[in-house]
Amino acid sequence: MEVIYAVAAPLAKGGIGNLAYHALKAINKDGHLKKVITIGKSEVELSKNGIANVFYPKRIRLPYLDAKRWYYLRNLYFDYRAKNFLKEECDIFHGWNSQCLSSLKEAKKRGIVTVVERSSSHILTQMELIKEEYKTYGIKLKPELDVVIERCLKEYEVADYISVPSQFVYDSFLKRGFARKKLILIPLGVDIEKYRPGKKKDKVFRILFMGQISLRKGAQYLLRAFSELKLKNSELLLVGGIGRDFKKIFKEYREKIELKYIPWSNDLGDICRQSSVFVFPSIEEGSALVNYIAMACGLPVITAFNSGSPVRDGEDGFLVPIRDVEALKEKILYFYKRPQEIKAMGINARKEIEHYTWEKYGEKLIKAYEKIVISKH
Repeated sequence: MEVIYAVAAPLAKGGIGNLAYHALKAINKDGHLKKVITIGKSEVELSKNGIANVFYPKRIRLPYLDAKRWYYLRNLYFDYRAKNFLKEECDIFHGWNSQCLSSLKEAKKRGIVTVVERSSSHILTQMELIKEEYKTYGIKLKPELDVVIERCLKEYEVADYISVPSQFVYDSFLKRGFARKKLILIPLGVDIEKYRPGKKKDKVFRILFMGQISLRKGAQYLLRAFSELKLKNSELLLVGGIGRDFKKIFKEYREKIELKYIPWSNDLGDICRQSSVFVFPSIEEGSALVNYIAMACGLPVITAFNSGSPVRDGEDGFLVPIRDVEALKEKILYFYKRPQEIKAMGINARKEIEHYTWEKYGEKLIKAYEKIVISKH
């Protein structure tokens, strides 16, 4: 079994490039990796056949070329270049959604089984949820370009299989009429050696949120919940960049509540260890890795089903409905009044997340590939 894998992101550099790197390590482990097609120069050694680096010009800053249009054009260019590497024989071609339409079509012409990776919910589900949020808060921005939505939909249609990271994403495809046999569900992983529990150094009840601070991530509901609770000896710590749609909201709350803000950190583990509970009420995700990191550090988690989290409701923390401020207040208050439950559920969270290592993620991916190849024959 040989696999050609394409991802328009630098490997092991965060985001989808980091996820792809862990997938590629697993594929390469037993010699299944035929070729890696990626963007820019990579420092990692993976395939004996080398890495095909697709270089592209630096982003051109023009009035009509915003970030969305730039990434759309970059992905078109990447796909155009990537399909040329499919002249080499392989059993499986694995590409990322919105980056691989031409490559998928080329692979199918050559009798190669195709897998498209979708890191969020079905594009139409994703757009519906974000548009609802934008409407509520009077945001007139479009969440995504129409051409990108169309491209995603075509890739779903062309691909033999769609790989998804959570039950939430899986369900979003089922609700759109996709057959179960076309969907591959593989939860993500976390480095449980890097992210470990530790001793908290103070007695402040610290609520932690990590990730982009935006409407999509539901930070607005956490801010409102914390503001209304008015808990003594408590603070809310937000870690991450502030989205364009959130700057006004952030400014308003920063002036009236005990809010700490860190734009970026390379030591999320220590930040987790100095917190009491992790809260991530996201409106839409694929499977947010920040939930995995918090659990690995022994934090109980309050999150939404839509975050694609491995959290077990009532055991490792709580699952709350999206946009439900009262539910957030109730669960935050639960931990505030019961410090023993912070410890107990944090221990549960750590034990549970040990079943979600990157090694286990890789094993599940290889088993899925093997099943695909067997079914073809």
